[in-house]
Amino acid sequence: MSLKIFIGSSSNGEDAPIEAIYEYTLRKNCSQDIEIIWMRQSDLDHSYWSGWNASKWHTPFSGFRWGIAEACNFEGLALYSDVDMINFKDISDLFSIDMQDKAFAARLAQRFNGFQPCLMLINCSKAKNIIAPKETLKADQNMHSFYMNTLVKKPFFRKSKYFHEIDPRWNCLDGEDLLIEEMFQLHFTNMSTQPWKPNWYLGEQQDHPRKDIVNLYYELLEESAANGFESFKRVKEPFKYNIIGS
Repeated sequence: MSLKIFIGSSSNGEDAPIEAIYEYTLRKNCSQDIEIIWMRQSDLDHSYWSGWNASKWHTPFSGFRWGIAEACNFEGLALYSDVDMINFKDISDLFSIDMQDKAFAARLAQRFNGFQPCLMLINCSKAKNIIAPKETLKADQNMHSFYMNTLVKKPFFRKSKYFHEIDPRWNCLDGEDLLIEEMFQLHFTNMSTQPWKPNWYLGEQQDHPRKDIVNLYYELLEESAANGFESFKRVKEPFKYNIIGS
């Protein structure tokens, strides 16, 4: 059975370069079959991701993660991931961790004063009794911030009844203080310094502080294209966003 990986991304190709790199590195490094489900805002009625009220989201895909368990019919494990990542380690290793009977697993960091659900393993059956039905999620513009505040944020001295903590190297935030060879997965966390400059982001643009990471990005962009993962071939669905993160 394939490992299910749900990746939140943009609809109009704005994140195509990092999409190509991320998919290429995930498939290159994984010892098992993986199924990648791209979560994009859409006007298509048949899309699971159409009709969501994203007016208070900070990215075009922020709230989609909470609908993944139902998309899997509340069965098995699924991984949620932001698109802005590069994989270095077999992702099947993450699927095999002991979640200790928790519904979710993610790393801890100060960024959200708690867990970082930008890379989040989900036990779909356990999430059923925690997350509202999809139709409720779709209609509520505040639902993403509600779950961030009630499930994700927590004082570091308290254990969470919802989240299991994973190795932070699976979600290395802009490199932190690690060498590239020490990372399991790199996350371009700061949207203002992302090398591909998605135009849906209207915040200040800056250079990434680590040249080695930027150099790696361009090396992998060429390598992924040479192996059939060309960014210009990524899916593009004409869509006008009703949010813009800044």
